Amino acid sequence: MMSVIRSLLIALPLMLLASCAKDINNKEAIREAVIEHLNAVQGQTGLSMSSFDIEVGSMSFQKDQATATISFKPKAGGEGMTMPYAFEKKGGKWVVRSRMESGPGGHGSGGALPPGHPKVGADK
Repeated sequence: MMSVIRSLLIALPLMLLASCAKDINNKEAIREAVIEHLNAVQGQTGLSMSSFDIEVGSMSFQKDQATATISFKPKAGGEGMTMPYAFEKKGGKWVVRSRMESGPGGHGSGGALPPGHPKVGADK
């Protein structure tokens, strides 16, 4: 009987700890990683984050790696652009690893950069 109680006393805290783990495989966690990354390079680029809406499109998760398609749309109107990003899990959150190359000139949509966008390759 004591061994059963002892086993429960060991197992219960482990189950509680596992249930409290934060699930970060979602659009909000990816969006936060992109915003944090762009805020970090803002001084180098002059990019004003407040002038863009940032939306997360398709996502893919594999263990500690993720990819997602991110859309940047100027709040003032006009054409936006879509770019694929790669992420890695660090310290319980997603962090931008790189902007992935695709399409003409490495731009996800192949269109012109919106006003205020950082120079291509600025985050590599």
